[in-house]
Amino acid sequence: MRRLEIYLIPALEQQPAMKKNFNCPKCGQTSITTKQKYQAGIWRIIYCSECQARLCGQPIIMALAYALYFWALAWFGFTAYFEGSLEPLFYLIPTWLFLDFLNINLMPLSVMKTRTSQL
Repeated sequence: MRRLEIYLIPALEQQPAMKKNFNCPKCGQTSITTKQKYQAGIWRIIYCSECQARLCGQPIIMALAYALYFWALAWFGFTAYFEGSLEPLFYLIPTWLFLDFLNINLMPLSVMKTRTSQL
């Protein structure tokens, strides 16, 4: 058991940080990871690691994207219900993954106003 620990622990400690693929709209630095961009696409606030700006996805475009998510879910769900088969739900999986891919790569980010302390 001791020999296994010697080999596994250094490998776990040396995990690389997530690759930063996207630019911050405020400072222009490549400081947004794919995970952060995905979180911005599901209505979460993210922060730039360089300039600490509060960022979110464009709300109008996000509303349109979520309309597409709902349309895909309704289309394949009702098709599965009316056909009495689960096959259309299997087609929903690649469709949903494709919409997630578009959401991550094409969703523009917006800079939010700085939060002021309220007394």
